Amino acid sequence: MKISHKIQLFSTVWMLIIVLGIHAAIYFLFLTVTLDREVERTEKQAHAVAAALKEEDGRTMNTTNLLRAYLPADGMIRIIDESSRQLATVSKKGEYRSDFDPDYSASESSGTVKSDGVTFSRAAIPLIWTDGGVVQLEVTENLSHVDEDMDRLKVVLALASLFVLLPIFAAGSTLSRIILKPIHTLIQTMEEIQKKETFKKIETNSGSKKDELHQMTETFNKMIGLIQTNFEKQQQFVSDASHELKTPLTVIESYAKLLKRWGTKKPEIMEEAVEAIYSEAVRMKEMTAQLLLLAENDVHMQAETKRTDAAAICRQTGKSLEQVYQRRVVYHFFKQEVMVSADELKLKQLLFILLDNAFKYSEEEIECTIDQKGDMIHFCIRDRGIGIPQKDLPFVFERFFRVDKARARGTGGTGLGLSIARKIVAAHNGEIRIDSSEGWGTEVHVYLPAFS
Repeated sequence: MKISHKIQLFSTVWMLIIVLGIHAAIYFLFLTVTLDREVERTEKQAHAVAAALKEEDGRTMNTTNLLRAYLPADGMIRIIDESSRQLATVSKKGEYRSDFDPDYSASESSGTVKSDGVTFSRAAIPLIWTDGGVVQLEVTENLSHVDEDMDRLKVVLALASLFVLLPIFAAGSTLSRIILKPIHTLIQTMEEIQKKETFKKIETNSGSKKDELHQMTETFNKMIGLIQTNFEKQQQFVSDASHELKTPLTVIESYAKLLKRWGTKKPEIMEEAVEAIYSEAVRMKEMTAQLLLLAENDVHMQAETKRTDAAAICRQTGKSLEQVYQRRVVYHFFKQEVMVSADELKLKQLLFILLDNAFKYSEEEIECTIDQKGDMIHFCIRDRGIGIPQKDLPFVFERFFRVDKARARGTGGTGLGLSIARKIVAAHNGEIRIDSSEGWGTEVHVYLPAFS
């Protein structure tokens, strides 16, 4: 069953139950009030008859005439003794005498009784008879007019329920359309995305109320936007990776052909080819490792932070790179031990990337400064190299980006280091920025939370 049909059925059935409940309450309340009023009127009439009998001398003719004078339009008055014998009875319909068996009671009572499906009001009160005994005066009145009124009320309420049911059904249909319209739009959009293999958002009315349906649409649009962004990043990533890997593969293929043709005849060609193939293979290995790292942490890199001595890690990383580049790192620490809240392995990777870049693009010594700025530890790695043009600074953290003229492949870089560095800093809730200009050098500033 469709959701629209479920909404219509659910709303109609429940509203019908509520309406029937209200109508039933109206019916029984009206019936109770009407019967109580009729019984009260019968009681008053019985008391009036009893008061009149007290003024009579008790003669049978006078008593019968008196009872007839107080006889209801459609009812019966009788006097019953202690033996349940009818001492006097008057009625306009003789069948009433046989319909109601005399039943003596010494206490006053009132209420309604049923006979052949007809309702009667009955009131009985005790009184002193002419012989000094206690008898029961009983007044009974036909309430068929009440039954007729109640039957009419049943018809009216049934018709009212039927007429109410129609707008309820229409309202349920309208409600289902209102609720399901965004869902239908969502389904159509998803089917269109699947059919055309394109990303599409649902148009929203800025003036509409911010209800759950609007929130669902906004959430879908955000999700589509995120998927589209990630898809575009993936496409760009694959394109960039293919482009970057194509060059070393071409070099390897070319030298392999050269080796195959001349390697056995010319040792110098063989040596050159082996060295080139080895160099390109090492660069491909490094690039592949960095690509896998970026792909693994493309959404959000996780960092297991703990108390870490940043000064010690900085010295350790700098020492290993000093041996590689045969140049030294000058340290300026505001104290011997600088504690940060960081992931030790990722902090090592971050410092290795930044110091390695500084060594690659500078021929002089590297300066590494650590000081404290409020509740953040500030790292500054400075080189006096070729620098970065101002127009290229906004793009240095993008994957595979290189400054066209100066930072060529000859430096051995893959263009992925700073992109990884930015992710590491973001995982620590820190900040990284670069200040540079051509001929002046480059400063990389990193801010990480101090350990407290």
